[in-house]
Amino acid sequence: MEGEIEIIRRIAARVGIRAPVTVGIGDDAAVLDDGTVLALDMVVDGVHVRRTTHSPAAIGHTALAVNLSDIAAMGATPVAALVGLGVPATLTADEVDEMYAAMEALAAAHGMSVVGGDVTASPVLTLSVTVMGRTSPGLAPVLRSGGSAGDVLVVSGPLGASATGLLILSDPALLPHLAERDALITAHLRPTPMVAHGHSLAAAGATAMIDISDGLLLDADRLARASGVGAEINLDMVPIAAGLEQIARATGVDTDILAATGGGDYHLLAALPASAPRNPSLAVVGRLVTGPPGVRALRGGLDVTPDRLGWEHLLG
Repeated sequence: MEGEIEIIRRIAARVGIRAPVTVGIGDDAAVLDDGTVLALDMVVDGVHVRRTTHSPAAIGHTALAVNLSDIAAMGATPVAALVGLGVPATLTADEVDEMYAAMEALAAAHGMSVVGGDVTASPVLTLSVTVMGRTSPGLAPVLRSGGSAGDVLVVSGPLGASATGLLILSDPALLPHLAERDALITAHLRPTPMVAHGHSLAAAGATAMIDISDGLLLDADRLARASGVGAEINLDMVPIAAGLEQIARATGVDTDILAATGGGDYHLLAALPASAPRNPSLAVVGRLVTGPPGVRALRGGLDVTPDRLGWEHLLG
């Protein structure tokens, strides 16, 4: 089987874009000509979550949160969600209640509604969520493709927490007294969509944006290729989640590579003009440059780009 990126290219080559759609396959969300944005992500047991480690509430939260993150990456506000639920024989009614209660809590926190969907039998637990959002008056959706050489690249917070939490869940005996242990596990089980940051970055003039779902380097590569430029990520500048360094040392993993390639953070990566004012909560991690589209990881000025840039669906 080919990787996710090639499968998406094949699909995109076989479908057309017709009014009122202005942006189709290839961004965090599709866009209509009135500023409406539409995103869909799936959560599948054994692929994105595991019922052995994720509670039903954590699964429901994650299923909605990852879609809100796509809406955030467009600089939009979520409005409504449709949920397709694939029910395996082992799922109980109480577990369904817990999943939807968690989705409702997250939806309420963002002033949006879960408005319908579908329920069907399934070999494994599957949640397919579609979220509709809208951009603020006067602001266009921020696409992946608007970046230019000279733009600076910023992230909305420390990276690597989710990947580190997964390492802990995979080895419960790992550094049991680490102070940040619970926070790292929570980052993996209940990701936080950066909707407010998406708004502020769009208002600040972000030229391109993407959510960091599969790893900073892989998603920077996607943004750079969509924009037709190169991206340089300075690993010395990447903010690292508290506790990651200790876990990396204990597992023999490079600290900055774990932070830059670990998926599941759902922070935002944005390109901003060098002259644009920047929120002090944002961390500059690199820049867009003239050259072949793609990403390079630098450490001490040297190219240390790893072969594996992040998590790739269908490849693992």
